[in-house]
Amino acid sequence: MHIGNKVKELRNLKLWTQAQLAESAKVSERTVRRLEATGKAESATLLSILNALETNLAELESLFDNEDVLKDEGKQKFADTKFLQRVMNGRELARMISSVHSFGYDYHDCNTEEQIEVVQGFLATVADVIDIWNMIEIGQRFELEIMLNEQIKQLEERGLWIFGLRQVNNDNWITVVIEIYSKDNPMIQKVKIDQGFMQVKL
Repeated sequence: MHIGNKVKELRNLKLWTQAQLAESAKVSERTVRRLEATGKAESATLLSILNALETNLAELESLFDNEDVLKDEGKQKFADTKFLQRVMNGRELARMISSVHSFGYDYHDCNTEEQIEVVQGFLATVADVIDIWNMIEIGQRFELEIMLNEQIKQLEERGLWIFGLRQVNNDNWITVVIEIYSKDNPMIQKVKIDQGFMQVKL
């Protein structure tokens, strides 16, 4: 069973149509159809779809190793574990936080006043962007992406990485979680699509 079949199985378990999955993942319905048919998608696209399904690549593969319906313990594991994606630039972050209804955040591993000051300024900017996103024009959104990109660079220069998770519930309520960790934090994991992830219990 290739990855597309596994995505389809999980989508069906959630009683979602391809259109519903596409809307939740912020991708086109055609992209979902292609992934389910061929098992092929760009890394960022696959990650968006897996986040919408509230899973990750390793979890998805293990849940369907025997091509069976999810067992009760698999369902529980699937429900409790989430993976935060490393946010590499302002464009990625803007896509993650656009049009959200609620915003959660935390920061870890900040050992200096400078780190704390930069992190707090960054999180305040993210909150401001969320508040005004739907009220501004495309050109202004582009400017905000550039500003976020510069702030991400400032954090990385201080050894800090940004991770995020966008979730949509059954009522289409969109929540984003942003967390900041030291790049040396042992919880950071690498997976097959070569992105940084942070495993969390929500």
